Amino acid sequence: SAYTLLGVRSDASDNEIKKAYHKQMCKYHPDKLSPQEQTPEMQNIAKEKAQKIQQAWELIRQSRNLH
Repeated sequence: SAYTLLGVRSDASDNEIKKAYHKQMCKYHPDKLSPQEQTPEMQNIAKEKAQKIQQAWELIRQSRNLH
């Protein structure tokens, strides 16, 4: 589920969800990769993960009417 992808429970507060989203994006955003992880394969994996995190956030944001 979207909540699991962000690492929170569905009954987490809005603030907890926002923090979890930002934490996950910092962890998986392709621009945040270390020099050792800059291979094209690692870039693609990070890009896919970041897209999934973004989609999860959008789903939760819309369902909770967050801004």
